[in-house]
Amino acid sequence: MFLLFSYVALNSASLEDLRKVFPGSLADSVYKYRQRFGGFRNFYQLLDVPGMTPAVFKRVKDSLILYAPENQRNGSALGSRINTVISLRASEEAPSDLSRAYWLLLGGNPVDINSATVLELTNLPGVSLKDAVKVVQWRKYTRIKSRRDLRWTPGLTLYGYRNLRRYVTYRHTYRPFRAFVFLHGYVDNYAYDPSSFFASSINDLMDTSGTSRNLQLMREAGWSDGAITSFLNRLRKEAYDISTLPRPKSTVRAMFKLWDLVDVGFYHYEGYTTYNKGYVGITKPYVKVIAGDYRFSFGNGLIFTSSENLSDRVYWNTVGLMPDILYGDAFKLRGIGVWGNVRGISPFLIYSRDKKDAVVDTAGRPLFYYSSEFVPSIYRDRIDEEIVGGGLNYMGDNGFGLGFMLFQIKYGEPFSNDWGSVAVPFYSSTFNGGWQYDPSFRIDTGKIHRFAGLTYSAVIGDIVIRGDLATNLRHPRPSALVVARYVGETRSLDFVYRNYDPTYWNPYARPFKEDNRFERTDFRYSYRLLDPLATNVADLPVPKPEEGYFFQIRDRLFQDILLPRVYLDFWKDRTDGMWNRRLHAEVEWRVVWALRLRVWRRWLERTDMRYGRPFKSKSVETAFRTFVITDAHSVLGMEVRYSQYKSDNTGVPPGRGTFFSFFYSTDLLRGLRVYTGSTVWTSNGYSLWVFEDDGIDFLYNRGVKTYVSVRKSIFSNAYLRLKIRYKKQYNDGNSLISASGDPINVGLGKYEYFTTYADFAITF
Repeated sequence: MFLLFSYVALNSASLEDLRKVFPGSLADSVYKYRQRFGGFRNFYQLLDVPGMTPAVFKRVKDSLILYAPENQRNGSALGSRINTVISLRASEEAPSDLSRAYWLLLGGNPVDINSATVLELTNLPGVSLKDAVKVVQWRKYTRIKSRRDLRWTPGLTLYGYRNLRRYVTYRHTYRPFRAFVFLHGYVDNYAYDPSSFFASSINDLMDTSGTSRNLQLMREAGWSDGAITSFLNRLRKEAYDISTLPRPKSTVRAMFKLWDLVDVGFYHYEGYTTYNKGYVGITKPYVKVIAGDYRFSFGNGLIFTSSENLSDRVYWNTVGLMPDILYGDAFKLRGIGVWGNVRGISPFLIYSRDKKDAVVDTAGRPLFYYSSEFVPSIYRDRIDEEIVGGGLNYMGDNGFGLGFMLFQIKYGEPFSNDWGSVAVPFYSSTFNGGWQYDPSFRIDTGKIHRFAGLTYSAVIGDIVIRGDLATNLRHPRPSALVVARYVGETRSLDFVYRNYDPTYWNPYARPFKEDNRFERTDFRYSYRLLDPLATNVADLPVPKPEEGYFFQIRDRLFQDILLPRVYLDFWKDRTDGMWNRRLHAEVEWRVVWALRLRVWRRWLERTDMRYGRPFKSKSVETAFRTFVITDAHSVLGMEVRYSQYKSDNTGVPPGRGTFFSFFYSTDLLRGLRVYTGSTVWTSNGYSLWVFEDDGIDFLYNRGVKTYVSVRKSIFSNAYLRLKIRYKKQYNDGNSLISASGDPINVGLGKYEYFTTYADFAITF
């Protein structure tokens, strides 16, 4: 066995190691061939590599083995798996926080490829239902013992294999104690400032000189001086509640499994607010039970997903019952959940009773859910929520799935529906009587609300079809989501149709969408609200009523020409009946193996009726990105982006912005990888965003930022990541302009931000 380590593993060796065996440029050809086809099934496949001759093959074959022994026994290192999950945030189609947390746990405890169900495999990142079916069907004929066996599963795509191999193991070993612990902490140099709008609102109500516009409007609307003074005191109290100084923030996630049966875990968050979660459960092949804090997801997001936040477009949706180790209290479940499994049939039951935070009207009554790291006392625990639900889910080994769910939400006090009371009188186009007919605000005010949903899936050749039907039983009008995907070896095609009725206001719906329910309302504009914190309602992940069609293709046109993403989305906002469209085109040219050029361009045209007439706007974004793979372990890249915004409102000047960024990552030592990058930007009205190694950053006006991140695999079961970030931003006052043309000149000045992050994970 010792002598094996002197050989070069053909299917896992770095380019540098391959160059020690293969002469000249042949090593590059071998590496490219392996990247394209996923590996070599046997040594004689080397003869298919361009440039390979029988003489060279005869000379090198005795220096090779197909797989290194450690690669046959183990999956990817813990740090690589966890870093992959963290990096998934940096994507337009980023998965939900629920999915990321689930995959994070799998980073420490991969699933057994030989016993996992189709549903469990589909829950893994990037694994399609078709690929999961191919693996389960192949298992009926043979046991999958290694990566090599997995790669050559008949019908399994290369993309599916690359995603599966990160999160699976090939044999189950009984251990009386297993554990996974993940620590995250960060320190910054700035206090939380919800914006200058809080100070502006307070100063405006204190202005008795007669020049205060808002004060005059409130008096014209019938506000008494006593009512105004009372509300002023409320704003002062809220400002005091959230005026916190910088301090370290930390998160601890931990889960333990005893005797492969009992699950115990906890989650601790400490930042501007502090809370704890805990759970205990039992997991057997035929049943899973969790008591305490947990999360639950069913179908494709339209029916029920207790996720705190969600990207607008989600292709990966984790289904089932999971412990709650997530940030946030707004949509957590606290009680008991049960999920069965008998021959693919899964009866389930959920029960939750908890208090939730809520935005309140001027009388202090709850309006709707509130989600933020900063919760003033008047918002805290205003919703007494009880959820009871259950149903049945079936997923066969052939990919055919069918399920239904019924659930009820009962509130101790119904929502007040007094949306108009939260706005500055006569100043808001939405709230100036508009809230009474705008379907965005159509939410039932009773104490009991019942919902029903049906989910389905099927695999037909290379095509996967799945979807949901759901309705509010008080207003039985169907809402629908249909997803179809063709999956080939190097090509995938997607089609999504969605149609969400205005009466379907289910707070636990998280489907494919373009906008959040309150996104295009005046909850987006702090200066139109009496209470600036109410803008958080616009960020709730509840979908807006809309109907739309989405088409997408990914393809390798030629050996060196790829289409990473091309999509067209056009949809009708069912709150105003206007159609909108978005087109995104992206192409990559691999000039040579080590040099890659990528260009993308995005067009967005929108029409909004909330301003008394059709308000049309257009934006265009163009980006150029290049990647240089300097060696087998390093990547150097840069990106230039230019954005334009125009509207048909003469009071809104055209906006434009641009940024330049570069990034570099390399392996300094074995198991030690460094990521660094810098960005400089400017904008006169159009907001930009830029990706980092682990997230996305919102940029406006002008500034510069840089970061350095180090990832180290301490052992095969331990991982450490450190990051330092510096950002300098200048606000000249012309970066934010309202839809009506009003400048928002607040928070003027120069700001400098320093942040230090640290992550540590270990598994036993």
